[in-house]
Amino acid sequence: MDAAELEWIAWTTPITTSFGTAVAASDLSGRTVACRQHILGDTISIVTPLVDAGARVRMAPCNPDSTDDRAVAHLASIGVEVRAWAGMSAVELDDSLTWLVSEPADALCDMGGDLIAAAAAAGHRPAGALEATTTGLHRLDGLEIPFPVLDWNGIALKELIHNRHHVGVETWPAFSAITGLALYGREVVVVGFGPVGQGVAARARDLGAVVTVVDLDPVRLVQARHDGSRVATLESALHSASVVVTATGFDGVLGASQLAQVADGAILVNVGHSDREIDVDWLDGHPRTHIRRHLERFTLDDRSVYLLNRGSLVNLAPGLGIGAPQLFDPFAAIMLLGLEAILSGQTTGLPNGVQRYPRALEDRVARALVAGSA
Repeated sequence: MDAAELEWIAWTTPITTSFGTAVAASDLSGRTVACRQHILGDTISIVTPLVDAGARVRMAPCNPDSTDDRAVAHLASIGVEVRAWAGMSAVELDDSLTWLVSEPADALCDMGGDLIAAAAAAGHRPAGALEATTTGLHRLDGLEIPFPVLDWNGIALKELIHNRHHVGVETWPAFSAITGLALYGREVVVVGFGPVGQGVAARARDLGAVVTVVDLDPVRLVQARHDGSRVATLESALHSASVVVTATGFDGVLGASQLAQVADGAILVNVGHSDREIDVDWLDGHPRTHIRRHLERFTLDDRSVYLLNRGSLVNLAPGLGIGAPQLFDPFAAIMLLGLEAILSGQTTGLPNGVQRYPRALEDRVARALVAGSA
């Protein structure tokens, strides 16, 4: 990345950049940060201040299908120890996690819970960790974590803004960029009506889709009806859906039995953190044709189904030119301030296990967002 592009990244992430100036001026020498997350252009705004402050940063991807190789190259050029590239195999992804936990760190930054769980199993005792996803919280539930984990997935700022609005705003431009299709008149089934599913469904309706919601929670189904969507069981919805979107955070939502019922020509999309909400391994056991970037066709006996971005989050599919780093700016700042709090001892004394992200730090970012600057 050249100087002009880096300047643009800073300009489109003003909150993180402003907080980053103060972090960069601090002394974090001798501290190590281990990160397992999506590695994109806006990652630069989070990591650069830590490096400038003297911290050692080691990084691996939580999902290879959202890795931007140009961002990886730049991070490596400023001294980040990074093991990531687009299109890593499952074995390579596992190896990168093994490498990341091969030595201890003072702070962990995780998306998906795997780094935190592996570090705990390895006997590491960082001062604290960050977790950003519903999937990660599911994976950590019931585990004995011998250090505090700051949950920023559940804070109001992320739940009400990013999860509820931003994912939906980015999902459908990504869908159209990959497929060349609009949503007018299409039957879209949204599986999971949490905040992410709500935003995805709302944007689909705005774009002319006929939306059906599937959820196990009857209260959410009532909400979906009030929002203007139809509701149905998964089995009945799949028979006529032209687009199926998973948004649950759980593996195996569309398994072999469900995929066997999907309508001919259906397009399968995932926006949940887990890249196995759709059983891609089962699909891979059938004839596959690469259609275009991020789009594959699978032949299931007498039917064809299409899969976007290998079942990974379609809104983070790299190289589409539709990303909006400005939308993630306050949450990049949440990550940066959380890591600074851990490294500077502000979380000393917190109980072990999952804890709420500090409200005072969330309020700082919210005030900066309202004011337009940090």
